[in-house]
Amino acid sequence: MQLSRSIWALADRLESGIGERGILLAFMAPAVTIIVVAQFYPLAYSLYISLVDWTLSRSMTPGGFVGLANYTRMGSDGVLAQAVWRTIWFALASTAAQTILGFTLAYVTLGESRALRLARTILILPMVIAPVAVGTIWRMMLSARVGPVNQVLRDLGLPTPDWLGDPTLAMVSIVIIDVWEWTPFVFVIFAAALASLPAEVLRAAEVDGATPWQILRMVILPMLAPVGLLVVMFRLLDALLTLDVVFTTTFGGPGFATHTLSFWIYQQGLRYFNISYAAAISWTTLLGCMLLVAGLLAWRARIARWQKEA
Repeated sequence: MQLSRSIWALADRLESGIGERGILLAFMAPAVTIIVVAQFYPLAYSLYISLVDWTLSRSMTPGGFVGLANYTRMGSDGVLAQAVWRTIWFALASTAAQTILGFTLAYVTLGESRALRLARTILILPMVIAPVAVGTIWRMMLSARVGPVNQVLRDLGLPTPDWLGDPTLAMVSIVIIDVWEWTPFVFVIFAAALASLPAEVLRAAEVDGATPWQILRMVILPMLAPVGLLVVMFRLLDALLTLDVVFTTTFGGPGFATHTLSFWIYQQGLRYFNISYAAAISWTTLLGCMLLVAGLLAWRARIARWQKEA
């Protein structure tokens, strides 16, 4: 009891001395310190590494200052250029498929019946599996010789392609895997957004004689546009940084056919030990992602402004 009184007395003295805002900052200080140490210091150090010459196979310590040499080197890296375009294609294809499928599933399963609740529960299961496990499972499923996918095709008398061994099909397979794994994420967000729509607006559209398709196209989709842009932003960023699926299924092959940007950074940093060059690519990727986020958020703010004025 005496201890609690002392604590409250100390809190009163602190509040009278530094004010409520000061107490709030004091309580936030440990968390802010951890964030600075765990996030900003590694970022600052990686920026420093990108400006020096450090190849881990030659030296265990960073070399001399080389300025933007590691950044200019990216212009002559043919594998990097292909990886960038391949990553953009992968991100756009997977995000578009996930957005369309996720919204469709959310719209179809909207309701509170037991069957619909069970369907929603089953649909989110792929999202809770570890990405490394997802890649491993799909690598076995798409095996050209013993995979169950080709076994079913073989039983039906259909061609059995080498899903992960063909340069074109390998990239398509990775898109399919990513769509299977992360469509539930989009589905969950759209399901929550659809459930939160004001029933009065939908009922008013029905009273005015609008068909279900007109309600979807002219009422529901415009109201969900800000949420949809956030979903697209999250999934684009995650797809642009995809590594685990590529690592566990094709390991960048066959050849360089599935080398994504993140996988090439991994190769440069942890396989070829070009630490400075990998840091330069990482910082360039970070800046590109920041510009993408800024553009999408500005677009979302414009849509929200337009909806408010309308």
